[in-house]
Amino acid sequence: RLGWAPLLDRFHPVRRMLPPTIWVVVGGSDRGGVLVRAGVELTSEQVDGRLSYGALVEELQLAGDRLHFRRRAGSGPETGWISTRLKNKELAVRMMPDALASGRGGDDEEAAAQRPAMTFYAISDVHVERKENMRWLADLPRFEQSAVLVAGDLGVSLHQLEQALRLFREKFDYVFYCYGNHETWAKVHIQADQQIANYDDSWEKLAALRGLCARLGVITTPTLVEGVWIVPVLGWYHMDWDQEPPLQAPPGQQLEREPIPADQLATDTHACKWGQLTNGSRELAQRLDEENEAWGIWPLPEALVRNVQIPGVQRRLPVITFSHFLPRAELMPEKRFLFQPNLPKIVGSEFVQKRVAELKPDLHVFGHTHFPWDMTLDDGVRYRSWPLGTPEEQARRIAAVPTEQAERWYPLPVFDSDGNHYRSSPSCWFSLMYTRIQREPESCHMAPFVAYAYCKNAPTVPDTIISPHGSLEPATEEERLRRERYSAKSSASMTREVRRGQ
Repeated sequence: RLGWAPLLDRFHPVRRMLPPTIWVVVGGSDRGGVLVRAGVELTSEQVDGRLSYGALVEELQLAGDRLHFRRRAGSGPETGWISTRLKNKELAVRMMPDALASGRGGDDEEAAAQRPAMTFYAISDVHVERKENMRWLADLPRFEQSAVLVAGDLGVSLHQLEQALRLFREKFDYVFYCYGNHETWAKVHIQADQQIANYDDSWEKLAALRGLCARLGVITTPTLVEGVWIVPVLGWYHMDWDQEPPLQAPPGQQLEREPIPADQLATDTHACKWGQLTNGSRELAQRLDEENEAWGIWPLPEALVRNVQIPGVQRRLPVITFSHFLPRAELMPEKRFLFQPNLPKIVGSEFVQKRVAELKPDLHVFGHTHFPWDMTLDDGVRYRSWPLGTPEEQARRIAAVPTEQAERWYPLPVFDSDGNHYRSSPSCWFSLMYTRIQREPESCHMAPFVAYAYCKNAPTVPDTIISPHGSLEPATEEERLRRERYSAKSSASMTREVRRGQ
């Protein structure tokens, strides 16, 4: 007489392991939080205290716009009912929005059973000059029926790049690649590079890299794979691309110290050799935009041009573009959330944006920022970034979101030959943050670590708004132990970043 539930749980592991739905309170920032009532009715008794702005709550029941909750982080009543909307204003939102939680899974049994003809994976900023990262690449499994988009900053020396590209060729059926800024460093003298090519400046190194890719069978031009067009977009950043205001102190106050200037942040300023052209200038970005012709990406194939002229909903063949540098400012956190507020000056390009806009892709993959990202903008394009980054950055990610996916950080499945997008990841916390707050670059409300470094009296945005997973208890003992293993390295890395430039 146990009923059907145990049998359902036995044969439906998704049902058995379904995690609780967590909501983030995004209303009441100016009122000390949101109103809590004892019952679902709006006329029910009001509970003492308000649920704080940024509080994390577990969904117990949802009745229209009324949420029965149990508080998991923040302050206020332990349980009760709140409104999730009031007069078209969001008061609480799901930590992972439905639109991003939907889509194909990457490695679940159902996805494996219905494997498409081709799955497209994204990865960037692998930085194999770090031995740990080269080892990560060597240890990757073989990905069946696969194409990987490597969006720049794979390594520094040609010798390292050859090793890394060979490894990617072993792991994936197709390897697409565009260079980043680290590949252009020409003042790094490595004897092993002379066995591949001699170069005296960054232009010659790029030409040698183009030849290396051709020799290894790495794809660097527009190619149709199982009914999906893949198109790399080359470029370089220019500092005047950043049109948002500098980091803002509260009215009547000043920053305690000025952020490091952008040209001092960029190692490229000293490591690249561009002749008479200045790093970060519009002139250099325009000249490097011409590499799209040198590498044979433009002029675009006629079949691709005809395809992109068809409106998106009617287009028969999807288009994926990828670049190292950013085509849109919205793909970067505002300065009030950055250790280095001048970083936006050395990440994006108007020239990249124009080429991406010309192609009207279904998906654009980018790199460079080292921030995992997943966002659909007003042009209808979904933008995704999945950087490996440095071991220190990896530790910060794992400590915040201590899942198995965050620790192993395999290249991310993003699209397939059936035209399906893949679901998002909680590790994309900065882009997820913008589902909870608006982009307000003129605001003086800062991330706590930014306020600590630049203006200790500035109002702050709660950590639970920025990265709520870090404020939640791990879901399993395995995740608790994983967070424990990486917390010390994560904290030390955060401390170094905050103190940099002091």
